Amino acid sequence: MSAPGARFDALAEEWERHCAEHRESSNPYVFLEHPSFDALVALGRPAVPLIMERYRAGSVFWGAALRRITGVTTFGDGVVGNLEANRQGWLKWWSENEAAEPR
Repeated sequence: MSAPGARFDALAEEWERHCAEHRESSNPYVFLEHPSFDALVALGRPAVPLIMERYRAGSVFWGAALRRITGVTTFGDGVVGNLEANRQGWLKWWSENEAAEPR
């Protein structure tokens, strides 16, 4: 695995652990106020294919990271509302835009 992929995996695992620990939080933004989330977003568009792999499996609020990285706001903020509809919207977006994303 490349160094960027390894960095992404380490950050994603850290953020997913944080999300699991705070799963019962009444403030959904507690998930986004974590250094690993900021670091994931800072990876930029090259992280999108890696995010989509995890999102396809249904893990956490990846829509929020995708929104910040891509600027696409069609599916809401990715944290509140119908999370499954948000995930399905992003998966559809990815199937339509995958070829345009950097690898």
